[in-house]
Amino acid sequence: ETHYGEVARQILARQDPLDLWWRPGYGPDGNYENTFWSKPALPFWLMALCMKVFGVGAGAADEMVRSPWPELAIRLPSMLAALTSAVFLGYVVWRLCARPSARARAPVNVRARAAGILTAVVLSTSPQWAIVARQALTDMFFVGPVVVAMGAWALAFLLPDRALRTRPLRRPSFAARRGWVIAWDRAHVAFVVALVLTVACQLALLHYHVLRPETVLRVSKFVKRPGVPTTFTLYQIHLTMLIYEGLLVFALISSLRWRRRSQCWLGIMYLAGGVSMIGKGMIGPGLIGLLVLTHLLATGRLGYLRHSMLLRGALLFALVAAPWHHAMFLYRGDRWFNELIVINNLARFDTGEQEQAVGGFTFYLQTLGLAALPWIAALPAALWDNVARAYPPAATREAAPEGDEGEGEGEGASERGEETVRELRRLALLWFIVSLALITYSVTKYYHYLLPALPPMAALVGVWLADQISGHGRRGLSPRARWACAIAGVGLAIMVLRDVVYEPAWLAHLTTYLYTGMWRDGAPETSRLWWTTAPIGLGLALWAARRGAAAVVCATLAGVLTTAYVIDDYLPAASENWSQRTALRVYFDERGPEDPLMSWWFYYRGETFLSKANVWVLKERDRKQLLEFVAEHDGTGRALWVITTKAHAGRLRSSLPTHLRDGVETRYENFHYSLLRVPTPTRDAP
Repeated sequence: ETHYGEVARQILARQDPLDLWWRPGYGPDGNYENTFWSKPALPFWLMALCMKVFGVGAGAADEMVRSPWPELAIRLPSMLAALTSAVFLGYVVWRLCARPSARARAPVNVRARAAGILTAVVLSTSPQWAIVARQALTDMFFVGPVVVAMGAWALAFLLPDRALRTRPLRRPSFAARRGWVIAWDRAHVAFVVALVLTVACQLALLHYHVLRPETVLRVSKFVKRPGVPTTFTLYQIHLTMLIYEGLLVFALISSLRWRRRSQCWLGIMYLAGGVSMIGKGMIGPGLIGLLVLTHLLATGRLGYLRHSMLLRGALLFALVAAPWHHAMFLYRGDRWFNELIVINNLARFDTGEQEQAVGGFTFYLQTLGLAALPWIAALPAALWDNVARAYPPAATREAAPEGDEGEGEGEGASERGEETVRELRRLALLWFIVSLALITYSVTKYYHYLLPALPPMAALVGVWLADQISGHGRRGLSPRARWACAIAGVGLAIMVLRDVVYEPAWLAHLTTYLYTGMWRDGAPETSRLWWTTAPIGLGLALWAARRGAAAVVCATLAGVLTTAYVIDDYLPAASENWSQRTALRVYFDERGPEDPLMSWWFYYRGETFLSKANVWVLKERDRKQLLEFVAEHDGTGRALWVITTKAHAGRLRSSLPTHLRDGVETRYENFHYSLLRVPTPTRDAP
């Protein structure tokens, strides 16, 4: 979080949204890194925007540790992306579960309402989703657009299409004869809003930046050598942005000629794919394309590709994904392309990044147990029931329960509605399986890579829960199968709870990337998860006994209690050992006016963000470099403040000059970090 937060702060400090920047501080390793090329720009633009709105990042030296505003600013974009994704997924499930009605243009029934709400609830109360939604990570800017893209695909592909409402230009009769009619529909308005937010705003930001006199002046002072941008580079980017702006106008005008609602949803799908590309990288659009292609193959409708606006879609995707990437390629060239695309996209997926971030075929199946706790207990029943209903015997057709349909509704409409629900179940099952298979194939295995599998799982569980409320759940699985699923679910939950109580850091690891050594220590105990999860065991027993509504209440209670514990109790307690915030707060509380902060044998990046890069950085022990810095301050009366790991803190005294060793004192310590104060006596004046 602090790494990404500092990149966002540097956007404001340098007034440069194009070339992302990271600078550790000053000193021997103060320029160890300068550019930040491992991630695309969108998450950092949004973090920087929130920092600007909240007025943080350019204030007092200690502002990053004094108030909650910096944390809220860098976390808010991820939170909004998660909330939007959950709500949109719930909306899609509701639309697909709502049966056609002769009396209402937007039909609503009990199952549809419940399915949409419960899908959003299941997703929002899955611990991994809840944690990522409240942290300044880039993953939600990949998964959120995937959810929007697949939801838009489902609405375009599975719902009966309809004509868009149109509006003639000038006189209606004359315009109709000449074909001067444009789309004038809510679906098209949604597409236009998405186009403006994802393309027009981005182009305006980049174009304004390269034309600013301050940018031109700064670039003109760069060293003139190959690979370094010049003012001509800015001119090239300016011309490139003009081309993209022309393509934007063309895309907008051509969309006015659309006549079917499905075209608007397909347009939103392509835009979402572009957002995913600029949010996290190639994995997002790759997953969307794989899911769509697999879905068409599974349904035997590969010919639908001809009606999927591939050329227009490629243009819309490029309008979102290409401008920043194109501008950066012009600005930084092959080195940037190699680091972002080759190393941090292709190589990470195919050859791995870290030796500790590996795992076998079952790695993400095990992770799913904790990431979706307590809903993992309901997953066996939900999967079995959804598979049975998605692929029923040819002669079997579900009949609607009494009271669930409006009067006068025909059997044909009811069957069409049930077929749409079956298609939804099939798509969710496919989405879940393909997502799990794709991340399992990746050589690099971080726990948070599981995130894209949670939305389809939530849809499956949400629809299954809604069946229990509406009465559909009374049919289906036999009593023996129900009890088997209930026992299997409780058994899975017990195994997960046993492991997380034995190793509490597992919960923190859901969103971190170091899992060995000291990072297995310092997590708060997690035995309360037994109590927060217990209601879902009761709920499964009630479900097996055909008490569907009570079962849903118990399961929802377990989800809310578990997530509340994780967010309100576990994370604040764990942050005392994973975060450097308290250590830096002690430094700012007790330092003298000119006391420097030193990061010695230490490079974890939180010290940079929380001190706003005003920290002396030495990554290795290097006693010679340390003594040189100490000599600069020795005899001045200043105190040297040293932040390092707990293991390295014990070796600081032996690395200091003899006359300073006895004065070393530990001012703060947790399981991972130590903050030490080294007074330097004032020399007597000659």
